[in-house]
Amino acid sequence: MSLILYTRNDCELCNKAEHLLAEAGFSSAVTKVFIDDDVELLDRYGDQIPVLMREETGEKLSWPFTASQVRDLLDG
Repeated sequence: MSLILYTRNDCELCNKAEHLLAEAGFSSAVTKVFIDDDVELLDRYGDQIPVLMREETGEKLSWPFTASQVRDLLDG
């Protein structure tokens, strides 16, 4: 199972989300996608960042999320 973390450069909330994912042991399942240079992704997620999406289902979590919510997303 894989997760995509939509993120931005110099984003404090994104850093917090990454820290939570690392502490909970999910880092190996996460691919970061920086949206700063993608107009479509900026339009879609710009005011919601960070957003975590389960790649297989398209299900998403917007910040703030917990490790428990991430686990539920993966177990989906």
